[in-house]
Amino acid sequence: MLSQTLSRLTLAAATTLLAGLVLTSCGGDTDGSGGCTPGTLGCDSTIGSTQPIWDTTDPSQLPASSTVANICTATDEKHFIRAYLNEAYLWYDEIEAINPNFAASVEEYFYSLLVTTPDAHGQAKDRFSFIIPTKTADSLSTGANIGYGVQWMTDASGYTRVAMVNPGSPAEAAGMARGGVLISIASSNNSSWYPNTSGATVTFNYRDVPGGPTRVVTLTAAAIQDDPLPTVGTLNLGAGSKVGYMLFTDHSSVAQDKLIDAIASLQAQGINDLVLDMRYNGGGYLYVAEALASMVAGPSADGKVFERLQFNDKRAADTADGTFPFSTQVLYSVGGKYSPGDTLPALSLPRLYVLTTDSTCSASESVINSLRGVDVNVVLIGSTTCGKPYGFTRRDNCGEALYPIEFQGFNNKGFGDYANGFAPSCTVGDDFEHALGDPAESMLGAALLHMSTGQCPATSSVAARDVARSAPAVTGLQLTGRPAMPGRVLLGR
Repeated sequence: MLSQTLSRLTLAAATTLLAGLVLTSCGGDTDGSGGCTPGTLGCDSTIGSTQPIWDTTDPSQLPASSTVANICTATDEKHFIRAYLNEAYLWYDEIEAINPNFAASVEEYFYSLLVTTPDAHGQAKDRFSFIIPTKTADSLSTGANIGYGVQWMTDASGYTRVAMVNPGSPAEAAGMARGGVLISIASSNNSSWYPNTSGATVTFNYRDVPGGPTRVVTLTAAAIQDDPLPTVGTLNLGAGSKVGYMLFTDHSSVAQDKLIDAIASLQAQGINDLVLDMRYNGGGYLYVAEALASMVAGPSADGKVFERLQFNDKRAADTADGTFPFSTQVLYSVGGKYSPGDTLPALSLPRLYVLTTDSTCSASESVINSLRGVDVNVVLIGSTTCGKPYGFTRRDNCGEALYPIEFQGFNNKGFGDYANGFAPSCTVGDDFEHALGDPAESMLGAALLHMSTGQCPATSSVAARDVARSAPAVTGLQLTGRPAMPGRVLLGR
């Protein structure tokens, strides 16, 4: 069975990266040869040195990445990247020849190798591979990080708005809340927006509401623990109809336990429908998505394909064993309350409403695609998802975590071509004037309207007040957990 460290996410979402790979201590290499001997495979005798031909598209010219792993000179780190992509990258045979000496840094060289030729939809084929420091990768895998507790998004008018604020965070202490507007940055540098240590600061001009007075806010970074499931509740629509609502923001390593508890609670309350709010969920661990989809679909999907992974043609063995099934039991775990073999609660829903934006990506899209593959009617409300049917495993080398795309995922019906994203049934803008989970909020209100009438709001750019007028009467919203949101700093997409 494939490693549970398989992941589906985007760098822009800055959500769940993969844990569990130990960084080997770096050694040294006095001549920078990377272990290449003249006359052997991968060495160029014509240039009179022991250097491999790294700027080549011919796979036979490249040695195994293990021969240059953890040799921590800039040159050899570049060599490792080239060799590793030749082995693992989904589009390894389309990499252009790039002389590593032309790249100023290890990171620049990594990005120069990625295949960005247009795909069938006219977009860059690889918009997703990335490289980050291992310390950053470690912190993001669990949602534990250093930050300000605020997540920014861009609204339909192009303004940078507060999307989520973490309870107890520096942002909450500064009086920031969903809907606030970033006017301008007064003092900071790029790194201070993404701090690695407590005590970093940012100062900016801010309005609590659009058109309101401007005030100066200074935030000091502190330890933040993101909650991937901050809001779970029920809404009574009348006539015995009870709707569950879950705000799910991150397929992190702590998410599976929270999802199991939430689904069990909603099952006990006898919900008839579920609204899954993944508008800001950029992905993460694939096994978390598998558990969530299994609980939504229930026992009827047991044993069917949740996602089949297709690797490059060098990794036929991985492809043959690369199927994640729907299950009635926990299949994977990285510790916590529930272990493999434990029974999953089941909603057994024939229909699921999902709130989406272009930040809904990767593992979140796997949930949508997999459920459609077993004939669950997945109704999307919001905007088109990001379009990432791909994933990767984390590979560490010399203090850097590499995430090159390694596989494409396909559902039970063999469908996995959604690089252009999943389009919504009802196009509705993100409503920053209302709290998430408020039935008057545009996207949730539109879902409730469609659920009751089968109709979308009258206009595609529906205002919250219009949805509130047309949506069915909603009573008894009981929220469990934290209604406010976790957040790392994101300056929009």
